[in-house]
Amino acid sequence: MSSIRRRHVQNDAPPATLQHEAKTNEALEITAEDSVPKLCGMPMKWVSLLALTFQTSWQVIVIKFARSGGGQYLNTSVVFFAEVLKTLISIALLSRSEGGFSPALSTLKQQFTSKPLSTLRFCVPGLAYTIMNNLVFLSLDKLSAAVQQVTYQLKILTAAVLAVVMLGKRIDRVQWCSLILLVAGVSLVQWPRQPTGAAVRFELALDTDAVVGLVAVVSAAFMGGFAGVYMEMVLKQKDASIWLRNAQLGIFGAVTALIAAFVNDGQRIRDEGLLQGYSWRTLAAIFTLATGGLLVAVVIKYADNILRQFSTALSIIITSIFSAVILEDFVPDSLFVVGAFIAISSTFLYNLGLPRWVTGVAG
Repeated sequence: MSSIRRRHVQNDAPPATLQHEAKTNEALEITAEDSVPKLCGMPMKWVSLLALTFQTSWQVIVIKFARSGGGQYLNTSVVFFAEVLKTLISIALLSRSEGGFSPALSTLKQQFTSKPLSTLRFCVPGLAYTIMNNLVFLSLDKLSAAVQQVTYQLKILTAAVLAVVMLGKRIDRVQWCSLILLVAGVSLVQWPRQPTGAAVRFELALDTDAVVGLVAVVSAAFMGGFAGVYMEMVLKQKDASIWLRNAQLGIFGAVTALIAAFVNDGQRIRDEGLLQGYSWRTLAAIFTLATGGLLVAVVIKYADNILRQFSTALSIIITSIFSAVILEDFVPDSLFVVGAFIAISSTFLYNLGLPRWVTGVAG
């Protein structure tokens, strides 16, 4: 009876009222769609993800190109100068939005002086990534390459779990399954190979070194996931522009990278300086790393850290194909083909869900 009455009331509503409600709902949908940032009519979420995927692939090629130039530059110094360049580019972009270089510097200075304790939180991602890198090196010393590479892919799941805990993100069962598939796919793609091309056996003896290595690699995966989710939490705050946040992150990142450079290569820096072994190829690598860092921030801002994991996985596949076809220094095997298929399928599964014919059969 109640449903009949409701239909009766709706049918008795004046046509003008129903037409007004329909127009209001249509206007709200259009407003919500227009509020999404776009580039050439395409949402920034997908533009940034596509750009990051190809940039990450290109980055590996540029670094290989820089290494082949003959000069033995310090990796730690390249990371430092990339952070400096990323900061300068962020300030330049902030100047454009603030109406000039001086207003941009004033805004940046105000953030540091008026909220010093709040500003210190921007050193957290840099410290987390520094700890992660050290744990990765420790795990490589204690574990076989196969065990380390496969276990390290848990960073994909830790990023998802921390996104749920720290950001309140909702992930459905299909998306969880796609993330597990992504871990499996990337593990197969990155499975270590012997010089002959044969896959390295997965062997794990639970001695003291193995336990230390497992703790180190799981902790590294956690720190990587935490740093990414923390960056997302910072960059998605609406009280400041993305370029201001990028500049703040870049300043602390540069300080952390400089400390790491002196800790790891202090004697070599004192003997020959930070710029030892540099050439125009090295500068190209620095520029590529800096722009990659900016793209990561844009992806986290307009998409999220989980989608960034899918972008990274696809870039690994693209780089491997380029190495096989162009550089001819990699021969794809059955593990790579299966892993690439699983990783690509999981990407579509996470974003599009199950196909209709599957949901129709399940229903």
